[in-house]
Amino acid sequence: MIRSRNGPVVIGRTHIGAMDVYSAVCAVQNLWLAARAENLGVGWVSILHPPALRAALGIPQEIIPIAYLCVGYVRDFHARPELEAAGWIERMALPALLHFDGWQGAADEAGQGLLDAVRAQPSTLR
Repeated sequence: MIRSRNGPVVIGRTHIGAMDVYSAVCAVQNLWLAARAENLGVGWVSILHPPALRAALGIPQEIIPIAYLCVGYVRDFHARPELEAAGWIERMALPALLHFDGWQGAADEAGQGLLDAVRAQPSTLR
């Protein structure tokens, strides 16, 4: 990704300079979701040393590698996230991650209410 492309004033990046990086990460997530819908697996390789990746692929200094992805068919999909299954981290309850009209901190009634409202919607809206 070339962050200087199109000059210093770019819609969406004028006041928050990192928006181009955030947009690229959103694009990766969209690719990941589309791939999963087609029964493809996606692996975001994060164990690479950035200078080694740059050297191996001949990436110029002005280009920022956002993601190194492996995409392909997999034998099966895990029933639970691997980090949870391996005991590295426990899954957080969804209400603890939802906030309504502001930051409430720990899980509260507003988060639970929002979760209940989402669950009440027809499945076609989820």
